[in-house]
Amino acid sequence: MKRFPVIILILCFGNSFLGSAQYDETYRPQYHFSPAEGWIGDPDGLIFYEENYHLFWWGHAISKDLVHWKQLEDPMKGDPGDFSYFSGSVVVDKKNHSGFGKNSLIAFYTRHYNGDTLPEAQAISVSHDGLHFDYYDKNPILDIDKIFFRDPQVFWHEETKKWIMAVSLPAEQTIQFYNSEDLKSWNYLSEFSGFGVQHSFWECPDVFKVPIEGSPKENRWVLFIGRGPNRVQYFVGDFDGNGFKPDAKTSSFLNNGTGIPGEIISDFENGQFQADSLERTGFLGKQFVDAKKSKNWESEKFTITKPAINFLISGEHAKNSLNLIINNKIVRKAVGENDKVFRWKGWDVSEYLGKEAYVTFQNDTSSLAVDHILVADELWDTNLEHGLWLDYGNDFYAARTWRDYDGSLEDKIMLGWMGNWEYANDVPSNWGKGFESLPRTLKLREKENGYRLVQEVVPQFRELHSDSIVLNNIDLKEELELDKVSSFDNSYEMELSVKLPENGEINIELQKGNGRSLKVSYDSETKLFSVDRRNTSNSDNSEFLKKFSDVMKAPVKTDNGKLQFQIFVDRSSIEIFTGKGEKVFSVLTYPGPSQNMVALSSPQTGVIIEKLKIWKLNSIWNKKLNKTN
Repeated sequence: MKRFPVIILILCFGNSFLGSAQYDETYRPQYHFSPAEGWIGDPDGLIFYEENYHLFWWGHAISKDLVHWKQLEDPMKGDPGDFSYFSGSVVVDKKNHSGFGKNSLIAFYTRHYNGDTLPEAQAISVSHDGLHFDYYDKNPILDIDKIFFRDPQVFWHEETKKWIMAVSLPAEQTIQFYNSEDLKSWNYLSEFSGFGVQHSFWECPDVFKVPIEGSPKENRWVLFIGRGPNRVQYFVGDFDGNGFKPDAKTSSFLNNGTGIPGEIISDFENGQFQADSLERTGFLGKQFVDAKKSKNWESEKFTITKPAINFLISGEHAKNSLNLIINNKIVRKAVGENDKVFRWKGWDVSEYLGKEAYVTFQNDTSSLAVDHILVADELWDTNLEHGLWLDYGNDFYAARTWRDYDGSLEDKIMLGWMGNWEYANDVPSNWGKGFESLPRTLKLREKENGYRLVQEVVPQFRELHSDSIVLNNIDLKEELELDKVSSFDNSYEMELSVKLPENGEINIELQKGNGRSLKVSYDSETKLFSVDRRNTSNSDNSEFLKKFSDVMKAPVKTDNGKLQFQIFVDRSSIEIFTGKGEKVFSVLTYPGPSQNMVALSSPQTGVIIEKLKIWKLNSIWNKKLNKTN
């Protein structure tokens, strides 16, 4: 093991936000917002008004800079006490359209009764001071007699001079749009459905304009939809005041797979294959191959000319499999995830370049179905459905954007909940449950197959930089352990630029210690970026670990052999930005007290660390400054 001497730079500015005992509990993030105690989930009511960023979770906090927060008293007053406040939004009624008074703040939320047996409806509470929101005595303001009908996002549409509400029908995978002149009476406009990932609940919609990278005065509309329990998909297109329509490239990519990188071996659009099916979701085009009906199917023989073979697969996770055959031998296998949802999987076939091969079902397979088999330069072994994903980590949900009522913000800024409903109530923190992501700016980058969102943490967090580690031009011949990082208390930012050969690999172990770590890896031959947290948490809850332990993956291209990424580590949170902001991983992690090291390694020679910077980030917390009652 190689211990490398590092340069420690001590920055000479102070930090007035010293940590306090209340905000220094085990697993408490030190620069992410979390409430003093209790639960926090979906970010609601994100508005920028009178030079304050507001964040509601039906608690309430404000910030001047998106870094330091002041938690205010609970805002909701005067309700009958027989329901729960579910997610929603807040508007500033500057022109008194509602009759509640000029500059009233109106909170929209879902009125939910326990048990999921009574209809959900949309309700409002009104504030005249920005602190106390009084329950409206004529609630609900929108009720369509649906058990699942939730998460109203309300905004002003300047072109039609109307208020718009986007609200979800989760079990029907549908977003409905309504408009209003007075914020109390709502008229149905249209609905959005039939695109993207459709097998699970749709929740927490948001619709907004995003500037195009390099052309900030030009923008496109984007629709966010939470795909329960833990992901956000997005769509790029147009909102005309009546409804949302994806643009042509977004529609074609999502429905037919147009623009997926690689050469198609089989897409099953021609021939006698399974047609549209109500039993399976997520296939592309109109047909796929079903082993039950096409038991003897095999692809035409082809030469492996690229390092990856990608495909969509659904069905049982069993011994029966989809097989890759070379020289009459099975060299790769794949199975489903015990459901009828198509997901991307793939094989690394770099060792078989130039070989003749074909793909077929195992003889006794009856549960599998496959679609769109391609040879490609990028390995799409993500185990995710075909969609446009905002985040490839397992812990990012219910993303919403700030609405600018001052008219002074230059950027579109987003926030999400760092959580996952599969285990949200079981995480091992004892000070409370949940926290929010770092705020991120959004832009659209134009690609051959359509616009893609790119994300960047707001620059204000640089104010928290303290001690730093700097390394340049390091040949990663053996493991490089950065022992000085242990003094950073697992709260730091890392920027890394690495040069890799065509078949190079780099591994970064974060929160290393006691035989555990979170492993970040990249393979330049298959272009696969992965985050492995199977051996990270020191929790002894086996049921929690069964759901929590996972490997998250996404394809990422290098830039002429160079890979750059940024990592934010904050005790139980890790957020990774790579692919110039196109691919993001938001990941929870619960390390033991001595898991505080960083190590870099590569199994090959020729991997060069061109630049590595790590900054300790100071805590934002001070109980007296950040909490009022």
